[in-house]
Order: sequence, then C-alpha cells, then structure tokens
Amino acid sequence: MRFTQALALLATSSLALAADVRTPTQEGIVYGVADGVQLTTDYYAPKGSGVHPIAIIIHGGGYQRGDSKSGSEAYCADFLAPAGYAVFSINYRLAPQYPYPYMVSDVERSVRYLRHNAAKWHADPARIALVGGSAGGFLSNMAGLRGGPGDAHAPDPVDRESAKVQAVVTLFAQSSFATVPLNRDVHALLDPLISQKGEAAALREASPITYVSADAPPFLQILGDKDEYIPFTEATNLDSALRKLGVASQVIRIPNGMHGTGGWHKLPNVPDWERRMVEWLNATLHHDGPIGEGIRKREPAVP
Repeated sequence: MRFTQALALLATSSLALAADVRTPTQEGIVYGVADGVQLTTDYYAPKGSGVHPIAIIIHGGGYQRGDSKSGSEAYCADFLAPAGYAVFSINYRLAPQYPYPYMVSDVERSVRYLRHNAAKWHADPARIALVGGSAGGFLSNMAGLRGGPGDAHAPDPVDRESAKVQAVVTLFAQSSFATVPLNRDVHALLDPLISQKGEAAALREASPITYVSADAPPFLQILGDKDEYIPFTEATNLDSALRKLGVASQVIRIPNGMHGTGGWHKLPNVPDWERRMVEWLNATLHHDGPIGEGIRKREPAVP
C-alpha cells in the first residue's frame, strides 16, 4: 500500500474512533479568525473544583485532514478532563491551501486566546500544556519550542499574550523533516517554502529540532517502536537535543506500537502510557488531579 493511501486510511480510522470519546461540553468556540476562516475549539470541562491547568489537544491527519474530534488525539480528553484539566481540542487551517507556517500560527493563537480568557473556564493561564499527535504532534513540538512573547502594541489584546507553554506532550510526532524521506503530505505542507528557500533551508526552518533552546518547556514524547511513518529516532533525537541543554525530557516507548493510539490498548504488556502522561503532567504543572477514569481497558497481560 502506498504511503498516502495508508495515511488516508489512518486518518479515516482515527475519525471513526471519535464515537468512543467523551462528548465536548462546548463545541465550536471561536479562538480566532484568519484569512476569513474561523478557528474553533471544542471544550471538555474538568472534574473537580479550583483553578485548572489547561491542555490543548492538537489533532493529526497528515497536515491535510482531521479535525478536533479525530479520535486518536481527542481520546486524550477522556482521561485528562476527569483528572482536572480544562481540555480544548482545536481545529486549525489545513494544507495545501494553508501550508507551513499557517497552522503553527493557529496553534500559537489558541495558546494566546486561552491564556487571555482562562478565567472564563476557571483555568490557570500560567499552566498550559500542548498535547498533539502525528501532524498535531509536529505542531506541539514546533509551537512548544517557538512560542514566544506577544506583541505589546497589537490592537487585539489576545495577540499581546505570550504563546509560551509550560509543558509539551507529543504522540508519534516528527521532530525533523531532514531525517525522514519526504512524502506527498509533507510536500503539501512545505512545497511553497521549498520553492522559496530551497529544500535544505526549508527543511531546517520547518523542523522543530532547529528551535531547541535552554528555555524550552519540559517535553514528554510517546511513540511506538513499530510506527510505520515516524521512526523512533525522531523522539530520541529530540530528547537528546533537549537534554544536552538541560531541558527536562522523557520518552515513553510503546513496544510494537504502530501509528495512532487506537490499537495500543490491544497490545500485550503495553505500558500504561495514559496514566504516565497524567502523572507527568501533574508533576510538571504542579497539579494533583486523580488518575484512572476514562482510560481504555487493556488486554490481559501476557505472562
């Protein structure tokens, strides 16, 4: 099967998983307008009282497909909202109509918007995490490493807010376009930049690992070692680059895990990655939310 055919099937199966995930509390909240396009997010209300940390879920889909309800990523709302996180699953502009860097700007806008309006949801503007998978994982990597201060002179007060986050979680995500062969989906994302700057310069500019710095937020990467699209070295290379600069970084390996979370719970002896993700977020964001509700039942362990 050709890569693009397989990825299209993957995107369809990911969307099919949406029926299994929690229903949003609010849908279609507009967090910005760009080129006449409304940028929207779904909100999943947290359990418990107090001021809640924010988790922004970023869907996958080969940069050209998917939406805020794509199940492989939206599934994370099932166990993050019960743990006391104010969860927002965002939509962003898609390639090829909106190639790089439009969708990165959209993610940064969502951070600024939620920081500015956090009080509406009893959320903490100083504790924001990105949680993205596949193309959304690339966006989590990129926005997590590039997110910077706002424009103090912007007419829109949202744009005056910082886009810097306090934690980044990525699932089966690319960290460098220079180390993985380009495919049709990546060309849809990057061809305009390649035409403008040449391939080597474009791949460097669009690769998250280019922007690693000592002030990067803590990172948690989760990836299967049998992923058919993202080599495991994409996680280990970024982990090494972060650690060299003293940035807190961890990697969770899913033995025999392929692309997407949908089949992981069926693997024998699969790590309890959902629980470990919440534990990591709790520790990183100084939160004590309960862990367990919403996690898919595992297949029996193999002796």
